[in-house]
Amino acid sequence: MKNAYYTTESELLIRLKAGDELALEQLMRKYKGPLALSMSRLIKSREDIEELLQELFLRIWKNRANLDTERYLAYMYKIAENLVYDRLRKAAREKRLSVDYFTHIIEAYSHIEEGIFGKEILDVLQRGIQQLPEQRRRVFELCKIEGRSYEEVSQLLSISVATVNSHITNANASIKAYFRQHPELASMVLLTFLFANISPDTFAASPF
Repeated sequence: MKNAYYTTESELLIRLKAGDELALEQLMRKYKGPLALSMSRLIKSREDIEELLQELFLRIWKNRANLDTERYLAYMYKIAENLVYDRLRKAAREKRLSVDYFTHIIEAYSHIEEGIFGKEILDVLQRGIQQLPEQRRRVFELCKIEGRSYEEVSQLLSISVATVNSHITNANASIKAYFRQHPELASMVLLTFLFANISPDTFAASPF
């Protein structure tokens, strides 16, 4: 049984519920990548993601007897969501880490809108945006706030896509530097984001 490989999901889950460690290993191989990808939307550290994945599969193993074979995938992604938010709440209590995570969230989302972040967060974010040079600020607002593509902004401002990308990269760096100087703002924003009643598609079941 050392090289056992369960060809159907049903068989795999039955063996997992029965305490088969090989079934757990197979489940990990199959879903570790998609789960890590979901986590990476909000967690920047590979080491943190690896640690959270270990905790996730440990919880699945400990609760295998109660695993719902019809909803196990949603269950795994819900655990991932909870672990990520727990980690971010911890970071929010440490001002230095909250800056890193907050700016990573800004970089991760292609379109920062009130539906995701809320007016309070946008108001604080604007403090960082306003200190950008005029052209860089305009590019950032068009791409990140209004949700326009790099190609659209390129045509609108008569600059190359490469220049748009450069402005966004430099804007992210400048905003991060700003919030490093004002970590209390980053902490406040991160906590507001975490405790908001949101359910982003971040942890939707991966198609692969």
